[in-house]
Amino acid sequence: MKRTIITLLIAILLPVIAGCTRNDGDIGTWFGSWKLERITIDGLIDEKYKGDIFWQFQSSVFCMRKILPYNEHEERWGTWKELGDNTLQLDFTHTDDSHPDGKDMYTPWPETHITRGITELKVLKLEVDDMRLQYTADDGTLYIYFLNKW
Repeated sequence: MKRTIITLLIAILLPVIAGCTRNDGDIGTWFGSWKLERITIDGLIDEKYKGDIFWQFQSSVFCMRKILPYNEHEERWGTWKELGDNTLQLDFTHTDDSHPDGKDMYTPWPETHITRGITELKVLKLEVDDMRLQYTADDGTLYIYFLNKW
């Protein structure tokens, strides 16, 4: 009887212990939700940004989740990859049958100043709970994104 109980416990606990929480393996520090706390534009705080967007990384999928009134939210989807030279590449070129032009669902939130297409951001800092990214727009404007792990 004791042996049967132990065998059952092992059979129940083994899948729980071995369960995967990260599809396609560990992506390191990037994994999870990051709150975009603030944005600077050429060194000045962007007063228009409300601090209501989260960046989420899992596998190669990237989501910008905006918190709306009444705790509702909307997402914008893309893919991401880390390039070898301290560069984060965001890809917002995707489409689907419901969004053939890729607008809305596959376009970054305008208040992030990131445009539709492929954007490269320089990784200034990436720690367990603190990230800083830099983006230089085509017109030379310098944006710095301050994110904290949520």
